Amino acid sequence: MKPIAPTRFFLVALIAAALLLGGPRAAQAQNKKRVDIEAVQGILAVRSLDGWLLAENKGRNPIAVDLVVPGAATSRQWFYFIPAFGQPVILVHQSEASAFDSVPGKKIEYAGYRDLKEGLRTLLKGASTVAMEYAPDSGIASLTRVDAGTVDLVKRSGLTIQSSADLVQFTKSLWGPDGRLNHYVAAHHLNKLREEALAFIAERVAGDRPVSERDVQQFLENGYRIRGLTGSSSVAVGVNTSKPNYQPSDRSSSAIKRDQLLLLRMSGALADSDRPIYASLSWVAYVGETVPERHHRVFATIAGARDAAIAFIRTGVQKRRLVKGFEADQAARSEIGKAGLASRFVHATGHSLDTSLAGDGANLDDYETHDTRSLVVGSGFTVGPGVYVPGDVGMQSEVDVYIGQGDIEVTTPVQTRITPILLK
Repeated sequence: MKPIAPTRFFLVALIAAALLLGGPRAAQAQNKKRVDIEAVQGILAVRSLDGWLLAENKGRNPIAVDLVVPGAATSRQWFYFIPAFGQPVILVHQSEASAFDSVPGKKIEYAGYRDLKEGLRTLLKGASTVAMEYAPDSGIASLTRVDAGTVDLVKRSGLTIQSSADLVQFTKSLWGPDGRLNHYVAAHHLNKLREEALAFIAERVAGDRPVSERDVQQFLENGYRIRGLTGSSSVAVGVNTSKPNYQPSDRSSSAIKRDQLLLLRMSGALADSDRPIYASLSWVAYVGETVPERHHRVFATIAGARDAAIAFIRTGVQKRRLVKGFEADQAARSEIGKAGLASRFVHATGHSLDTSLAGDGANLDDYETHDTRSLVVGSGFTVGPGVYVPGDVGMQSEVDVYIGQGDIEVTTPVQTRITPILLK
């Protein structure tokens, strides 16, 4: 994808903000989670693209489903083409055409594969360059939602394909007013559940009653149901904290005992919401009254890295300078490197948050990928560096951040010290 010059980028941002966030009609479109055609066409004009081709087949492209919002589940391939000018066009199998009755645009139906190819040529007539959920050379693998066969099919029609990364950022990944409110509510519930979970563990341990990682995870899962959240949680104690992707299970779960490090990770969104923007947080605790100094030192390192990334982003936003995802990751990674723990930081600093937990906007990443996308106004993401010493301990301090006009907002609690849960 050809990089956008700063002046053009801000024009894209202005169009997106005005059309997606600025008025009653835009808010209504966001409530329904359906893409705003005029907003997309404004961005297409700035990008000099002939259109955006959303292709979906058997659930491979949730971005397309999220933005087009068919009225029913589909099992056959469909295309939704938003041209730079004019009305959208839908290419859909005749047996599933009714699922698109409420979707704006002209409808073309196909029966067999011959009809599909002919319909695609009709759909794309007059276009030469289109955007798709495609990442050249898998530079941002998470954005590759279109299979190679479909890419080949479009290219054989004589078209050039560019990545839809910017279009996705200014549609699916913008929170909108309702999404922003829903995120705050989800973040509130997660924080309350975090407090309740730590109190539950403290009560069990102090009373010499057995409690395991899985017990606490089930406690949280029940809390999710009661509070109307959908999401996931992870509870790790002792040496299990040193495993970055650890999950307890019914078959494998360690007992939580005194004088152990404890790591909680939680993420969730409102289950019955039209625009359920996810919230995510992590918390480091100690099952005891006094936290060992060596744990304090490691936590101070990751907290410093977290704060360095936040400060870097805030400065850029306040000065109206473009902040790219990989730059924010480097800001955090540099702080951990100063402590001699660079090799123990084995994941991205943060990821986009939208209607998916692993959202489709820019990630804070120069480790798993080199994310050159810019962080945009109206979107949010996590900031959560971590350090993991195999066979010993691991810690992560994760918060959520929203980019507003001229500044950023940290929307979840910022942990400053490890919590000793048995301290009265």
